[in-house]
Amino acid sequence: MAETFTFTVDVGNTHTVLGIFQDEKLVHHWRLTTSKSTTSDEVINRVSGLLRFSEVPAKDITHIGLSTVVPVLERPWVKALQTLLHRNVLVVNAKNCNGLSIAYQNPAAAGSDRLCNVIALRARGIEDAIIVDMGTATTFDVLKNGAFVGGCIIPGINAALDALTEKAARLLPVTIEWPDKVIADNTDDALRSGLLFGFMAELENLIEKIKKEMGVENIPVFATGGWGKMIAKRTSLIDKYDPFLTLRGIREVALHGVSEVIEEDSDLEE
Repeated sequence: MAETFTFTVDVGNTHTVLGIFQDEKLVHHWRLTTSKSTTSDEVINRVSGLLRFSEVPAKDITHIGLSTVVPVLERPWVKALQTLLHRNVLVVNAKNCNGLSIAYQNPAAAGSDRLCNVIALRARGIEDAIIVDMGTATTFDVLKNGAFVGGCIIPGINAALDALTEKAARLLPVTIEWPDKVIADNTDDALRSGLLFGFMAELENLIEKIKKEMGVENIPVFATGGWGKMIAKRTSLIDKYDPFLTLRGIREVALHGVSEVIEEDSDLEE
């Protein structure tokens, strides 16, 4: 059986994560800064360089999946990938989620990255789980009886730090690392303590409340996102950290969903 190479792109508010899967194995991955002014030409330039580095020929890419929470970047990414790889791009949305039931009042409003996280677990045969995705925002998503039933959203660690340092003149940005104790004897460590221990307390409290609402105590909790590793190793409430959970979900949709082609239009911005 021929190998399947899937190119996956997860465009987030702060970072864009790309990966190439050889069958189910993630063989290459990259993390780029997201810029809302990126053009299709810039995407082509970056991606072509990454492909050369990966030594995976463009002709070997059989499927392409894209998830973006930045709507203005959907067109440049789709047009660039179609131009570069000569294949249709499947853009993840609520209508092509491999039969996932979405119990949202407006399913289209559910972030595609959140749906991909749930889809990745369903592909493993998991029917009930809590997923905590720690990025610019931190999302808590609930998979129950194989359906996405919603969740909650709180500010991410960086967002909280930015809010504090932008509004309080005496507080300056700090490196984010765990302090030795909660009670700090200097301003920098006081910021770190509040951000990290405070975030942890909020996270654990929300996980417990979600479990109580679900009526299930032993439901597994998965973590992903840029801050996931730093937080997951400090709490017993997170069972597994997978930094590429979203890419795995994008791959599942790319393989089994229905793609929509964006036609070329020279009058539209790229």
